[in-house]
Amino acid sequence: MLRTIRARPLIRNQVSRFHSSALRLNDSKKKPEQIDEAEMFADRLNTQPYYAKRDPSEYPEGEAPLSQEQIKKQNQKLEAMKGLIQGVLVIGAMFGGFELYQKWPNVKSWWANLNKEDEGFVPPKKNKPVVELPVITNKNDSSVPGLYIWGDNSNGITGDKNSISTKWPLRHPWFDGKLLKKVTIGEHSALAIDPKGDLIQWGNGYKRNSDPEYTIKGEGLQFAKISNGAIYALNKNNEILVIPESSKDQQDFKGLQRRNWAFISSTKNFTKVPLDLLQKGETIKDFETGAEHLVALTDKGRAFSAATGFNQLPKSQGQYGLPEYSHFNKPPAPNTLHEITLLNNSIEKNKKGKVDHIEPRFIKKIAVGNYHTLALDENGEVFSFGQNTFGQLGQPVNYDTEFITIPKKVELLSKHVKRDLFPDVIDIHAGGDTSFCTINPVKMFRLIRGKNNKVEEDEDALIDAFTVGFGNNLKGQIGNGHYVHAQFDPVKIKELSKFEDYNEETGKIEKINIDSWSTGFDHTFIKLGNKDVLFWGGNDNGQLGNGKKNRIPKPTPLPAIVEPSFTTETYKNLTFVNRLQLRENQQIVASANASAIYYTK
Repeated sequence: MLRTIRARPLIRNQVSRFHSSALRLNDSKKKPEQIDEAEMFADRLNTQPYYAKRDPSEYPEGEAPLSQEQIKKQNQKLEAMKGLIQGVLVIGAMFGGFELYQKWPNVKSWWANLNKEDEGFVPPKKNKPVVELPVITNKNDSSVPGLYIWGDNSNGITGDKNSISTKWPLRHPWFDGKLLKKVTIGEHSALAIDPKGDLIQWGNGYKRNSDPEYTIKGEGLQFAKISNGAIYALNKNNEILVIPESSKDQQDFKGLQRRNWAFISSTKNFTKVPLDLLQKGETIKDFETGAEHLVALTDKGRAFSAATGFNQLPKSQGQYGLPEYSHFNKPPAPNTLHEITLLNNSIEKNKKGKVDHIEPRFIKKIAVGNYHTLALDENGEVFSFGQNTFGQLGQPVNYDTEFITIPKKVELLSKHVKRDLFPDVIDIHAGGDTSFCTINPVKMFRLIRGKNNKVEEDEDALIDAFTVGFGNNLKGQIGNGHYVHAQFDPVKIKELSKFEDYNEETGKIEKINIDSWSTGFDHTFIKLGNKDVLFWGGNDNGQLGNGKKNRIPKPTPLPAIVEPSFTTETYKNLTFVNRLQLRENQQIVASANASAIYYTK
């Protein structure tokens, strides 16, 4: 009994130790080892996208959970959809902005009317807008010969003394009843040549606030151009006359000395470009002028260039086609012709690629912009040189090709025809910083090699002809329906291929060919074979003659000349056709920032 009593404390201690160890065991099971998950997954969380996990028990029966790759693809699709929607919104905003720009006067008028507090105000109906007609004070209609001018009038060229710009073709009263041979409009003055070959000048660049005046008589002028303060005119002897543009400079100018039959000497107010470089029997048949240069073409297919004006020019743009007068060198002295040797001759190589001989190249036509030149040879190939800032040479635009001094072939024209066809260029034009080429694809087997001649073309050879443009297109100068700052890659003017007419002789619908072409600084007129006139390009001064000042990026028919008898009811008449059709003796010309229609014999 005593032993049992003594043993109880020991039992109690053992039982106590057992319970405490059991409790510690349970505590160790309930409290697992503490782990910092942030440290374990920090790298993945910071560098990889997060994908939420879903408990598999939450999926319906038969539906498998998506893998990480599937979730990633879904997210990529969502991002792509977001990008597509954003792109559509941006394009929509651009088109909306363009429409707003085109219709801004109507929007502004609508907003002004919306803010009126007049309760009786009724918004105008969405009918065809009323035609805004110009105020016509000249009672002669278009059947009377004369001169229509419109566009920039800041130098008093159009004859309208009450406006600095004219949006409609309006008659110049001084020329009523007069026939003209040629008309040229410059930035500061204008000139015309009458049927006798006498020169007429007017505008502030000639004499401020004066009517047109005869300045050169008896020279039998064929045509004349204005460049850098000088007038260049081809006379009856195929000589190039150089005449100061302003009346004051003409009075002070010491030109040619001549003696009459009584041996009385007189001083002319003009001089002539020396023609010492021409061969015996060779004559100047054509020339074109840019902002500061002239390119002349002879009847033997040779091209020459010269600087224009009366003072030494400070800088060259490579527009002379001469390596010694590149944009790194001082320009040549004005009014002195230089042969463009690298254009007038081609280097022929043998099979090994070495120079074999020099072959003369015959140049058929030249076209000149502000600071660039195009030349078309008898093989239908085009060469260009000068400034290429906007791609007006048809060459890629970069630092090395911004100015191209040496004539270079425009190779990019071949991309518009198939491999078995040759891009035979049949016409070229240039104006401002834009160029045009009309291409007639020809089968390779139809070309004869060796003598620079072509096989006679079939009657239907011109059916596939098309026109491309390149250069500055910020104002729609190219006519392809877009606005681009620089377009070196020639683009096709598709609208010119859409104009067709019914031929009564053949009984078929045929394409209407281009009859004449005139390009100004940033706008163009073409006269079609059916006498319709198309226009496109810049219109900041109303030089397109459509009664507005909005730019037109593609060929569009020109509205009819507003006759003195026209009223708003005229345009409502269903039988009235509001498009211009030139008469047989009417010519349209695009110049600097103005345009004109004149009557010839």
